[in-house]
Amino acid sequence: MKVCSAVVKRLRELADSKNISLYKLQKDSGIPEGTFLSLIYGNRKGVNLTTLLQLIQTLGVSPKEFFDSPLFNEETLDI
Repeated sequence: MKVCSAVVKRLRELADSKNISLYKLQKDSGIPEGTFLSLIYGNRKGVNLTTLLQLIQTLGVSPKEFFDSPLFNEETLDI
C-alpha cells in the first residue's frame, strides 16, 4: 500500500471512530478544500507533513497514536 493511501485510510478510521465527518475535519483543520479533497480522493502522490499534522491535531491524537497502526507496518508499505 502506498504511504498516501495508508494516511487517508488512517484519517478515515480515526474520523469515523470520533464521529467526525470528513467535511468537518476539513473545515476545522483550516486546510483548503481543494488540498483536502485531492488528498482524500488519491489525486496526490504524497502528503505534506504540515498538512498531516494539522489533520492529526484536529482529530485530537498525537502523531505517535496516528502512526501506531498496522497500516504503517514496514512490510506492507510501498515507499
